[in-house]
Amino acid sequence: MKNWLIYTLIGLALLIGGVVALANPFAATIAATQIVGLVFLIAGLLQMITVMRGGPDSHRWVNGFVGILFLLAGLSILINPLVGAAWMTLLLGLLFVAMGVMRAMLSFTFRHTSLFWLLLLTGAASILIGVLIFSNFFAAAETLLGLLLGIELIVDGIGLIAFGIVARRPRHVETPA
Repeated sequence: MKNWLIYTLIGLALLIGGVVALANPFAATIAATQIVGLVFLIAGLLQMITVMRGGPDSHRWVNGFVGILFLLAGLSILINPLVGAAWMTLLLGLLFVAMGVMRAMLSFTFRHTSLFWLLLLTGAASILIGVLIFSNFFAAAETLLGLLLGIELIVDGIGLIAFGIVARRPRHVETPA
């Protein structure tokens, strides 16, 4: 199978997955949360393996503590994915507000340039998104991660389909005369 076709098929699969995620953002949120929980669990296990294999100067206590935190977080998310989704939504809301405030503050250092309004408006938009998340937090916790996952899958799918189409075209090499 040609590479361009593989890219196009992967893009099509991502696009379909994104549409499915947007059609049921609650299920996509639960799936995304469980994947994060599984990643934390694996990271904790790997961290604990490094603790067991490490030498006397390998910061075993710190690595062990971090490993236990990862294990507990992973197990907690896997046992109750809705609570995990709420925590991740809380972090996303805080991230949007913090990034928006930082971008708005940064805009004033570019006060006399064309970047001022762009940075100020994008900062305000991020703050607004954060405020919207917190204004209806429980609804956001149930669907936000799924919506973001769906949008990401659709954008990545379109990008890979476009890449596959471009990669299919023959390349013409011009030779100097």
